[in-house]
Amino acid sequence: MAAPQIDVSIIIVNYRSKALVDECLKSVVQFTHDVSYEVIVVDNASGDGVGDMLQTEFGNHPEFHFIQLADNVGFGRANNAGFDVARGRYLFCLNPDTLLLNNAVKILTDFLDSHPDAGACGGNLFNANMQPTLSFRRFFPGIRWELNEFLNLKPEKLVWGINRDFNHTDRPMQVAYITGADLMLRREAVDQCGAFRKEFFMYYEETDLCRRILHAGWKIYSVPDARIQHLEGGTFKNSVVNKARIFRSEKGRDTYFILNYRPLARHVANALHRLTVATRCALLKDSPKAQAWHMKKEYLKTPSHKKGDFRE
Repeated sequence: MAAPQIDVSIIIVNYRSKALVDECLKSVVQFTHDVSYEVIVVDNASGDGVGDMLQTEFGNHPEFHFIQLADNVGFGRANNAGFDVARGRYLFCLNPDTLLLNNAVKILTDFLDSHPDAGACGGNLFNANMQPTLSFRRFFPGIRWELNEFLNLKPEKLVWGINRDFNHTDRPMQVAYITGADLMLRREAVDQCGAFRKEFFMYYEETDLCRRILHAGWKIYSVPDARIQHLEGGTFKNSVVNKARIFRSEKGRDTYFILNYRPLARHVANALHRLTVATRCALLKDSPKAQAWHMKKEYLKTPSHKKGDFRE
């Protein structure tokens, strides 16, 4: 990575989402002030003309930069390409399907400045209808996670209530990991722990990185004053349930467990996961809520050598 010269490097990975990137960048320009920043848009060989759009719409912003990748290398590795040229003290991974609702970049920067123990942080996310949505999780995937899933999240709800994945308080709080939609990283933490691992294509890479950051002694915080809208799944072409999206998520889960757990723990967690999927498919049958679970079941039945990365 380049030597730090500014406060924040905002890194946005594009894959066939030019219109979303345009709106996201407009929100960055509108709301971000009193903090020095650059924007690095990394295109995953999408061929959608996002580079031309940047030149046309934002050519008068010298702090906007563009990286064209020859192949679709996935979310984490594309962010890493942005890290390699970033000049910021902090690295802000921002999804293309997000819109800043306030000066979130400044708020998160100030928080990291005032909390030297923090290796990463993120804000509160709101969905397309401006309802609170998944912004973080309080613990990492593992056997306990799979038990929680099997019990329909009831243990998690009992322990943390409405604050299990969205910060309804008016104060920062420690969490296990921030979703990759708005993850601000301290450069020193990334230098110490490494960037996103190349084994991931998409999904779970931020979970893995936050786990390594926490294990290195840093803390991770939810900062509720930073507000961002996340048009979840906006970069996918079809409906709420998208087969490629489900398969990629399951593949990311497999990769996460292989990298972070010993065979016995992995075997127990996977057995619980298969039991949860089978139970949901049986109980929900053909209802609309069952679509994603049936796709997970299909993934589990797919031979390992055919699972791949599910690139489009």
